Amino acid sequence: MITLSPIDSLFLGVERRELPAHVAGVQIYQLPKGKGSRWLQELLNELRTRPPGSPFNLRLKQRSVGLPQMVEDEDFDIDYHLRHVVLPSPGSDEQLAAEVARLHANLLDRDRPLWEFHLIEGLSDRRFALYIKIHHAICDGATFSMWMSDATAPAPDATMRPIWERSHPQLGGTPRPWLEALQAPMSMAQKARELGTGLGRYALRVARERVIERNRQVALPLSGPQTALNGPLTASRNLAFTQFPLAELKAMGKTAGGTINDVVLALCDAALLRYLAEQGQEPDKPLVAAVPVNLRQAGESSEGNFVTSLQVKLGRSGQTPAERLDAIHDSVRTARDLCDNVPASATQVVSFGTALFAALGSALHLEGVMPPPINLIVSNVPGPRQARYFGGAKLLAAYPVSGIAPMTALNVTVFSYDGTLFFGLISARRMMPKLQDLKLCFEEVYEEFRAELLENRRAA
Repeated sequence: MITLSPIDSLFLGVERRELPAHVAGVQIYQLPKGKGSRWLQELLNELRTRPPGSPFNLRLKQRSVGLPQMVEDEDFDIDYHLRHVVLPSPGSDEQLAAEVARLHANLLDRDRPLWEFHLIEGLSDRRFALYIKIHHAICDGATFSMWMSDATAPAPDATMRPIWERSHPQLGGTPRPWLEALQAPMSMAQKARELGTGLGRYALRVARERVIERNRQVALPLSGPQTALNGPLTASRNLAFTQFPLAELKAMGKTAGGTINDVVLALCDAALLRYLAEQGQEPDKPLVAAVPVNLRQAGESSEGNFVTSLQVKLGRSGQTPAERLDAIHDSVRTARDLCDNVPASATQVVSFGTALFAALGSALHLEGVMPPPINLIVSNVPGPRQARYFGGAKLLAAYPVSGIAPMTALNVTVFSYDGTLFFGLISARRMMPKLQDLKLCFEEVYEEFRAELLENRRAA
């Protein structure tokens, strides 16, 4: 039996039909030479024989009080979790995106282990896809990426190990022994003091930067503009994919004195402002993005949810790529400085407090009345640097498929793999029915950034 942490449990508490709380990814593979549908069926048959390990064999245990617990599912049914989808001809990437959007909108069954694995056959050019979704109560994006990487291999002839075939439980915490239980009150008091001190330090820094230093790059609560992205959510989703060379994105950041994260935020900002302007909805002040941050130290592989988010004020309409990058770099630095030497527990409370405030506003139907806490989510998840394989098939592309937040219709998550940065765009369908137009805006803006930040500077 495993007890979920308060942060893990939060994702169960906020979930509803219009707001599924799972993380997911789409991997596109090349069929091995000379292989086809028969090989895929044999792959499925082999996967059905692989037993699940923790947490993939655990289901929720209903409790009237206390944090949720997970126990082993004694009636585990692999045929429920492992599913087969065949796309109709011609098997385009647009068809794949539409199918995954439909699958992603569905809630996971809480009476079973909280994951699904879909093998999608029928893609053009001898390709197939895997779509994997796991509840956010079990893992965050960094953990999901680690599990996905562990389930692939660096060589085509390596032993296949599906994501659910695990041998060691590391989720959450286990019931305390009697000595630890006796020490719990002291530990809780210490954590409460740490949390209070951290929240006070954070609040003082925000006040000092915004009021005394007059730093306009501080993204205050409820400071985002009202946009078409911040209305009431429905269950349906739109999904779009695009990708850009990782080396060029890094070079853009280097020439402008920023990081690749700054470049991603600047691309998102410029593309979204163009999209909104084309819809006649250009905002009158900078957008505010929530940027999830992995709190693990370098080399640390703890599982579950150990993440917070920064609130970052983006650029303004009419800025050049270099000006936008400079403004966003300053905003990110300001947001990080606010959290410097603040305990992780305090930054998580600030982050999830913002999300809960948005959830309350959504529950009270205050969209359009209450200023949105954020306008969009932008996340960057690192992946393998070299080519990977699954059962002998080469991984060609890996697109993240994240969730959206209350009062926030758009999430842009990027995933780096084998020299490419893959963009997964997901939106609430009714609020952003033309997500493919936003994808085109990304591609136009990328070429403009490339021309100004790379080609023009090389010519000079």
